[in-house]
Amino acid sequence: MTRILFLPLSLAIGVMLLGFQSQQASPSLPRYGLHTLVADERTLPLVRATGVDTVVQLFAWWEIESTRGQFIWQPADEAVAGAEYYGLNLVIRLDKHPAWANARPLEAGRPPVDLVQYDRWVRTVVGRYKGRVAAYIIWNEPNLADEWSGLPPDPAAYVELLQVGYRAVKETDPDALVVSAGLAPTNTRNETALDDRLFLEAMYAHGAADYFDVLGVHAYGFGYPPDDPRGAHDGLNLARIQDLREIMLRFGDGQKPAWITEMGWTVRGNEHSAWQEVTPREQADYLVGALERIRREWPWVGLVTVWNLGGESSPDWGGYSLLAEDGTPRPAYRALQGYMAAQGRSVGQPVPAGASPTLSPERYQVLAEDAIIHLGDNPLPAPWVPLHRARNPSPVWRGIVYLHDPGEGSWQLTLRIMQSNFGSNRVWVNGRPLPEAIPLEDFSKSWVSHTWSVPADWLRPGPNEIRVTITHAPPLIQAPGFGYDKIQIKDVVLWR
Repeated sequence: MTRILFLPLSLAIGVMLLGFQSQQASPSLPRYGLHTLVADERTLPLVRATGVDTVVQLFAWWEIESTRGQFIWQPADEAVAGAEYYGLNLVIRLDKHPAWANARPLEAGRPPVDLVQYDRWVRTVVGRYKGRVAAYIIWNEPNLADEWSGLPPDPAAYVELLQVGYRAVKETDPDALVVSAGLAPTNTRNETALDDRLFLEAMYAHGAADYFDVLGVHAYGFGYPPDDPRGAHDGLNLARIQDLREIMLRFGDGQKPAWITEMGWTVRGNEHSAWQEVTPREQADYLVGALERIRREWPWVGLVTVWNLGGESSPDWGGYSLLAEDGTPRPAYRALQGYMAAQGRSVGQPVPAGASPTLSPERYQVLAEDAIIHLGDNPLPAPWVPLHRARNPSPVWRGIVYLHDPGEGSWQLTLRIMQSNFGSNRVWVNGRPLPEAIPLEDFSKSWVSHTWSVPADWLRPGPNEIRVTITHAPPLIQAPGFGYDKIQIKDVVLWR
């Protein structure tokens, strides 16, 4: 249906693997990335403006399929489209399962998730984005009970889950890479956490090498500078990743690269981690020092991902962010830009290198055919889906479509609609209402298509907002649960 326009994905992954393999001879080839908390039209240009070429993003299962069989695809679809538009390689993490997918019984000695359901989930995601995602990370920090549904960390059980994830990815999109879960750096050895080095050794002992292409690594500085020697401070420093590499070599897996999928320092430690807190200036200096040390000393690292971009309210992770909660760049953001510029990477506002999903060169899918949006204030039975964003009332939907050059003349915007009752429900393009209201229903409870003409000068290069709004019911017919009209939309396409 679409393709990555930064590089064709098969070529992009080939280049990545060749780059990793040739790094032994050339230490200047790591890729650089940013981990986003939300990948959208606000954050992705900020990622690209640093000069990095990769974005890592969690696709939380419990957000996409909170109710079994009912998917909310729009945020994920827009993340993939935005990464393509800005020429960013996309790495997706697949975990955070909903309660209905828990293993039953939930008990020690087995993965916390129903593996049949996890297999289906991974295949569904990978199939949807086949050829558009560079790599998938299978789970996150399974050496912590907090990330393992409260169960004691269990390397053998994680390998069982990793095997399922690996096969699901490779059988669905053979060109996509599989990355093992980054492990939390810790010296703890009890039911709440297991030393990441012991966990990795046990993973290899249980056959994990056959089920990942790249070793995922979490590399944190713990308040210490990036040149802190290996083994100093009980090994809680950046150089700890050398211990993981040594384990890879000991188990004969040295041909594979390691990807740092999280790395950073916090400027805001909590009560238990106040000792890790650094100043904003130190955060910036340590980040640049870490990038340089990795490039110079550890050629087996193929990707360095900074945790995290930030720019939103995140009390748990905001101290690591390169942007303050109001979106203001911290010194570390500027330092990353400066380092990328010194490495010859393009920084500043990028020249877009891709486009959102297209059905043809002039046809853009804004909302997928299977992504149904229900606006209103009245939960209804099938064929109605739950209210949009689980909000009641839910009177507004917005979608994003990325364009290069709208050109001249007119575009067409087509929506499929179910049951619009009032003549004041409207479609908006970049804040401007289209002259014709959404047509009234025919009372058949069927989907009907309607097309509007959109002047090209209403559109702009980059992200464009399409919005649908519904209005209050007339006072004479308002009743509990019927303060607004109700409408469903899907399959929104901008074309010409």
